[in-house]
Amino acid sequence: MSEQEKLEILILRQQLAILQRKQEKPIKTNRAEKMMLAILTTKLKAVTRWSTGQLRSILRIVQPETVLGWHHDLVRRKWSYTHRNKGGRPKWIACLKV
Repeated sequence: MSEQEKLEILILRQQLAILQRKQEKPIKTNRAEKMMLAILTTKLKAVTRWSTGQLRSILRIVQPETVLGWHHDLVRRKWSYTHRNKGGRPKWIACLKV
C-alpha cells in the first residue's frame, strides 16, 4: 500500500469518526480533529501534488480550503510563539563590561 493510499484512508477514517459521533447535529469539529485533518490533508497534498479541486474527492464533510486554512492557522500560531527568557546574564549587561 502506497503512502498516498494510507493517507487517504486516515483522512476518511477521521471524517467518518466525526460523522458517527455527531449524526443528528451539525458538524462542529474540535481542535484535535481540525489539527488531524489539517496535517493529514497537507501531507497528502504534498505527496500527490493534488490541487484543492482534486482534494474534494477525498474530503467529504469539509471543504479543502477550510482544512488548508486550519493548517495555515496552526503554522501561524507555531511561529508566533514568544520565547521566554531562559535565564542567565542579560545581553545588555555584557555591553557594560569594563
